[in-house]
Amino acid sequence: AYFLLCLLSLVFSAILFRGMDEYNAMFVAVATIVGLVTASFYGWLPLYLPEIFPTRVRATGQGIAFNSGRVLAAAGALTTGWLMQAFDGSYPRACATITLVYVIGMVLIWLAPETKGKPLPE
Repeated sequence: AYFLLCLLSLVFSAILFRGMDEYNAMFVAVATIVGLVTASFYGWLPLYLPEIFPTRVRATGQGIAFNSGRVLAAAGALTTGWLMQAFDGSYPRACATITLVYVIGMVLIWLAPETKGKPLPE
């Protein structure tokens, strides 16, 4: 599921940032799809994270996982400004480049432990 979310986010973000240059119904439709797919990560993480941490550190593990994502998101926002400068002020190119973070997610998910059918760690 996570791999699919990353793939869909990557594809539709690329369409939005690289293929849309005017505001019309298609732009709104693609932006809506990007929003829905990207927001789906917030439904997936709370289900998966408790399954990989033992009870005694579950809340701490989830807190670190969620907040490290916030730190990385801040780094991404700061990187976008540098990319815009590198791409001669092209916001679409900078944003399309930032969406490559989904490729990292698609690779890293293969390193995550499988929890399906396993009891919660004590």
